Amino acid sequence: MSAVGIQDEFFYFAYGSNMLRGRLQLQNPSAVQVSVGCLKGHELAFGFKGTVESRWGGGAASIIPSPKKEVWGIIWRLKADDRQSLDDQEGAQEGLYSPIEVKVEEKVMGEVICLTYQMNNFQFSLPSPLYKKVIIQGAKESGLPSEYIMKLDSILTNNYNKMTPFTIQINEILNHQQNNAAM
Repeated sequence: MSAVGIQDEFFYFAYGSNMLRGRLQLQNPSAVQVSVGCLKGHELAFGFKGTVESRWGGGAASIIPSPKKEVWGIIWRLKADDRQSLDDQEGAQEGLYSPIEVKVEEKVMGEVICLTYQMNNFQFSLPSPLYKKVIIQGAKESGLPSEYIMKLDSILTNNYNKMTPFTIQINEILNHQQNNAAM
């Protein structure tokens, strides 16, 4: 199955902040979770492109090749109309991330070819506490394996907590989802 799925849709593999439904649907309203998936031969890493700092106040997620590692994430189905919005969100036009196709293992469908993004000119950097919280909340709400969530929880952060319009918006999404979960 190709990344451009049936008709005007495609599969997207999210492994970072876009695992959180409210975060992804903010700019890509057609996103529907298909399943949890595993990308073999890669590992999750956090960093910047060169010296460019992310709006998250720390490193952003990327995948880097690593033969014996794996990255868990979410397989989303999006309408083709959302592709440009997703590229824009990931900074593809500015060269921050490059869109790539990956083979993601899913237990019912088998191998699914998905679009994902990989950071260009990657420089390691710790993520902010907010970024880590978004990833963990997305992993929990989407049903990633508990062992992988524990691995995410062990990630060190840079302790950056400055509030910006972007981080305020993300905190509102987190609070809204936590309030809905409590009901």
